[in-house]
Amino acid sequence: MPHGFIITEWTEDQGLVIKLSYPEDLKVDLDDMMRIFYAHITGAGAAGNVLVRLEKSRSNVSSYFTGLDSEMPLMINLMLELGEDPEMFGETVLREINVGILDYLKELSTNVSQSYEIVKKIRLYLKNTLILLDRLKNLSKEQRLAQIYISEKARTILEALQERPLSRRELQGVIEDKLNKIVPNLEFILDPFVKTGLITQDWVEGNTDITLFLLSDFTIFRRPVSKLVENARKGFPTPELARTYLNEVRQYFKDYEPSPEDNLQIAHIIMNPDNYDFITLFRERVYPLNKIPKAPGQSIDEVGSFLKDLEKYKIIKLIKDDKDTLWVFLLTDIAVHTFYPEYLIEKIRKKRSEGVIEKNVAITHLEFLEKAYKK
Repeated sequence: MPHGFIITEWTEDQGLVIKLSYPEDLKVDLDDMMRIFYAHITGAGAAGNVLVRLEKSRSNVSSYFTGLDSEMPLMINLMLELGEDPEMFGETVLREINVGILDYLKELSTNVSQSYEIVKKIRLYLKNTLILLDRLKNLSKEQRLAQIYISEKARTILEALQERPLSRRELQGVIEDKLNKIVPNLEFILDPFVKTGLITQDWVEGNTDITLFLLSDFTIFRRPVSKLVENARKGFPTPELARTYLNEVRQYFKDYEPSPEDNLQIAHIIMNPDNYDFITLFRERVYPLNKIPKAPGQSIDEVGSFLKDLEKYKIIKLIKDDKDTLWVFLLTDIAVHTFYPEYLIEKIRKKRSEGVIEKNVAITHLEFLEKAYKK
């Protein structure tokens, strides 16, 4: 589990100053903080991310720097255990966390009179963030597939393996060439591929490197909630609510077409463990707004915040009955569907005939695909 956060600011008169740490007893040597700072400012000192290994602090650090030219040159340092890699959480999740922290810090700098209350808010945000990051280690299969979809590096891997099998060395070269980024730890990016069964890795006779083979592919889209639609056709929970709900579902899916933009949005939604829990809950039945089950320690305001986002992106629909009670319906379910990549068979044949892949590699991939098909 991550150790916590240390937020530092660079000032002309004092140099690097620790602005905030969470938990409060989290301590890191200032020399180590300077190592991270120097990793950022090598070159132009522009905004960006670095991953630094600190032997003295026994930590890996995922650090975001706002840049020397920014109004407040801040470093947000997520302190990880040695061996942990930020890729396990997904680059998008970490980016959103950093944006949230920066919003609080801007509020703090412009509203000094409310500093005590704002710092309390920041600490609560960091506490909840650490809980979130811990939960992201234990995702369901469909969440892991969504994790692949929202990661630029993982999508690049998937697109490359949809064309042909690649060695680890070749795959790393493809990612770095396409994204113009150094990939320090391919293993963590490949983790969701392995855990969902999308790929297998094996040695091919005559090769000196492990080869990766795509065995399954997936797609993500919205769909009606069959159980709720069936219940509504039976007049549940009331005939009036049922009619309204069925009409809302018809209206939405009448014009619905999956798109990369919408697919990316819904992948983000189910990657959030709290959103995912609510979607799983609402797949089974509808609830009056005031009777939605809450997780231990979860406040009404937190529940309301999650529901607001789900309503905004048309995942849920709030419908009022004749007694002015609001009911929560799952308007659109999020489906992550895996399928057999039949298209690969022709691609393997073509790539082999063109001499792009070796005979042993092509045969091995076809054998793996045959086994996957039989399963």
